[in-house]
Order: sequence, then structure tokens, then C-alpha cells
Amino acid sequence: MTPKDYRYYTARDFALDEEFQQWILHPGIKSNAFWESWITQHPEKKETIETAMTLIRTVRFRSYSLAEKDKGELWDAIWDKIGSDEMELETEWPGIKSKKKWTTLSKYAAAVLLILVTTLALWKMTVHKTAIPRSFTVQTRAGEIKKVMLPDSSEVLMNANSRLVYHQKDAHAREVWLEGEAYFDVKHTVDQKAFLVHTYDNISIDVLGTRFNVNSFGKRISVVLQQGKIKLSIAENQGETQLYLKPGEVVNYNKESGNYAKSNTDTSQALSWTHGRLIMDHYSLNDVASFMKNIFDKNVIIQHKKLLQDSVSGSMPIVYNADTMLMQFSKVFEVQFKQHNKDEIWVQKQ
Repeated sequence: MTPKDYRYYTARDFALDEEFQQWILHPGIKSNAFWESWITQHPEKKETIETAMTLIRTVRFRSYSLAEKDKGELWDAIWDKIGSDEMELETEWPGIKSKKKWTTLSKYAAAVLLILVTTLALWKMTVHKTAIPRSFTVQTRAGEIKKVMLPDSSEVLMNANSRLVYHQKDAHAREVWLEGEAYFDVKHTVDQKAFLVHTYDNISIDVLGTRFNVNSFGKRISVVLQQGKIKLSIAENQGETQLYLKPGEVVNYNKESGNYAKSNTDTSQALSWTHGRLIMDHYSLNDVASFMKNIFDKNVIIQHKKLLQDSVSGSMPIVYNADTMLMQFSKVFEVQFKQHNKDEIWVQKQ
């Protein structure tokens, strides 16, 4: 099978993937072995997989074929129509009755069938008449990451415990508001349409076409530029300060004091989370506590301050399961993490 990074796929991505469709509709020994092994290794994607499987099995595709470009536009039109239902499904918490889930899936199937039974010519007319959604909100839960395709084809990879609000107020500007962390791959437009990222904490980022990471967890905001050029606008009492970033540069902003600094940085370290790795450079238990709070909403309490003197350097895989990550940190720092009560995890020396 063609190597793909399915970790970041949404239900829509799986439903659109031809190899996934082939497995659902025409399973074979090789495809069964691949997908069963992949699902076992990524239990956090089970609900997403089930959603995509049910959608594909419910829909009966007609025999005519579409070009790849037309196929992508068709699915975009479908998901634009039912986008609000998709967001509701993907942000459900475990324990919600399945009746609601199946109701949502039936809407998916109905929407897909409605479009697929029409002719290609009629479909093209419909697509051009369908208005693109002007605003929407996407959220990730603790321990969940999500890849989002914006209406302009820009891509956003959202880290756990993050929230993204997209709004296009007119034909000349695209704006998003971010809480948490996200990596942006912004689509360049022929008409130089602006792309603005706001962080709710006095910082706005003006983009034309570029790749960068924004982290607004905790008490600071960090903006790292990987490719292209961006302009940061920082609101201050005396007015507004503007900073321009080049690839390989970072701006760190303190939310409490308002102080900021620009410097060179190793972008591979800041962006390692997008590849499923945690790079640790003099990493302390304080950093562990911040990571667990940001990603899993877990409160790690370090009672013995001597433990803060230890630090490590290296890397480890990021597994979006809190217990698994604590087990990894336990081995690296040679400590024990004990659940003290419902809200706190205490650190003890082994």
C-alpha cells in the first residue's frame, strides 16, 4: 500500500481515501492485515474509522468515474453541506448514546446520495451555486489532534486542547482565532488575499503564503516561522509594534508582562509534534507538568523541589494517551506518577 500518515485523517479524509474505500467495499487478505494492524496501533482513531466505514457502507456509488480534481470538489461540496453535523460528531464525548450518532450518519448518507444520483453536469451547476461557509469553529479534546482543511485549501494541524475559529468577512481577507497550538500551511492566492491569525492575547499574524507554528499554551505565545514571511502585530499601551519574521526565527511573547523577544531557533524542535515526536532539550519535570496540562489537561504536582534539578535531553514518540506518556516520562526521569485524587497526579522518586 502507498505510505500515508493516517494519524491526522478525519472521517472525511478516510472516506475520500481510495485505499480505505477499497478495503471497506472489497476487503482482501493484504488490506485486512494492514488496516487491522493500523487500528490496533492507533486506538484513538477507532471512532473516526467507524464513522468513515459506516458512511462508505451506507452509500452506493454510481459507476461513472470522476477526475481526481472533480472528485475532491464533490466531497468538499458534500462536507460543506453537512459540516456542522461533522463537527458535532467529531467533538462528541464517549458515553453519548449511539442514537444521536446514527442520526448524524444518516444525514451524511442522505446528503451524499442526494448528490451522487445526479448527473455530473447537474452536479457542476450545483457546486457553483453552493455558497462557501463563511465561518465555523473546530475544537480538539484532551489527547486529540486534528487536521483541518479551510475553505481556501489552507491546512491547519491542531494540537490537543485547542480551538480554531475561522471567519471570512469579505472577499479580501481570511481570519482565524486560535487558542492552544496549531501548525499552519497557508495557501497563497493569486489576488494576494490576506490571512490573519489572532491569539486573543494582543498578537496578530499577517500572512500571504507560508508555513508556521503558533503555540499559545500557558503564560506565553511562541510563533515559529518555517517557510515564507509573516508580520506580527503586538498591541501595547503606547500603540502597536510590528515585527517581521524570516524562516528559522521565533518570537516569544509573555502574556503577563507583555515582554517579547525575537531570535533564531531550530524549527525542527518546535515542529516535532507535527511528526509525532517530542524533542527534549534540558527537559525538566516542570516541562513534563506543562506538557501534561496542555495536551491532556492533567495536573502534575511536584512536591519535592529537588526533583526539579534533574533534566534530560533526547526525544520520544508522542502517544496521545495520558497513561502511556506518563509511563514514558517515568522511565526517563526515574520517578513514579501517582494519582492523588481526581484532579492531581503527584510525582515521587522511585
